[in-house]
Amino acid sequence: MLSEPASLIYIERAVAALPYTQMVLQNFPGARLELIDNLRAVVAPAQAYPLAPPKQAQPLILARQRGRFLKKCPGTKEHICCNYHTLNIAVGCPYDCTYCFLQSYSNTPFYTIYTNLDEMLAEIKSQVKGKIRLGTGELTDSLAMERRTHFVREYVPQICAISPEITLELKTKSNWTLGEDEASLLAQFRSQLVFAWSVNPQDLIDSDEYGTAPLLERIHAAQTAAASGYRVALHFDPIIYGQDWAERYQVVLDLLKVNIPPEQIAWLSLGTFRFTPALKPIVERRFPDSTLVYGELFPGRDRKMRYPEPIRVKIYRQLLKQIAAISPRIPVYLCMESPEVWQKVYNRLPRQVENLSELF
Repeated sequence: MLSEPASLIYIERAVAALPYTQMVLQNFPGARLELIDNLRAVVAPAQAYPLAPPKQAQPLILARQRGRFLKKCPGTKEHICCNYHTLNIAVGCPYDCTYCFLQSYSNTPFYTIYTNLDEMLAEIKSQVKGKIRLGTGELTDSLAMERRTHFVREYVPQICAISPEITLELKTKSNWTLGEDEASLLAQFRSQLVFAWSVNPQDLIDSDEYGTAPLLERIHAAQTAAASGYRVALHFDPIIYGQDWAERYQVVLDLLKVNIPPEQIAWLSLGTFRFTPALKPIVERRFPDSTLVYGELFPGRDRKMRYPEPIRVKIYRQLLKQIAAISPRIPVYLCMESPEVWQKVYNRLPRQVENLSELF
């Protein structure tokens, strides 16, 4: 993981001359640069993530996206998906969360940024027809490296200008806020943008979200975005069940209530802790003091380890009650949950929930 500014950057020859590549490189002064023919040249030898916490910065790769940038969110088998589409502009993350699925998903610990983003724009133009919700935060943190990549400034206005029916969500665990340059460039696209933060109790951030911004800094960043007229989203995912869990999450909700007007919240998602069996030995090796993977967890229909359904239903019902006390009008959806859980929590499926029908 890239916990500090990269001291070594691998650059694929195919993208070396691109203006965006050169701009990113300018923001890593002093880094040693090494040209490679293909990222596999450095990915193949790196079979495992380093033991955590990382003692030094990991290399960065600037590469060409050879697959599709735009994909429908894969969701999970026999569970309801929120009709989300992803823009895969990078793989990996500068943060190091204990529970992160990327540890088992990716075969390299190196943070890879795709810099052939003009091809991304062309793909969006050719593929997007009608209303669509896009996000860049599936395989990376949308804003963690923004101070060095300037993706928001360089490409977000161009994405939004393709169609007024595009809604773009940028999701992060950082404390990034809009600067004057970004604010002026994005002002005309306020209605199309959603700045989103993943949130958890501070004790969980301390123990399991290595390198991320503290909760208060995330909340204040969201407050700044809302005060600038942008919609914000909050993602309670993964929700960790344990002693005094409801009280601990109430502290987070109290901060939201004080700092963010409910009418500025585009949506709020709830998702309980889940992981593929392949992740467990990786967590045990990298985070030997973590107890997350030893809870009351059982294989679901999608083969992911999950809390039992009654516990998940209890969690969702309780949090919905706590959120409704802030405002009953905040759209709240469940992430990667079964139809049965939706029925038990909402007494209906998401398309029948008044303020969720447009998302699903």
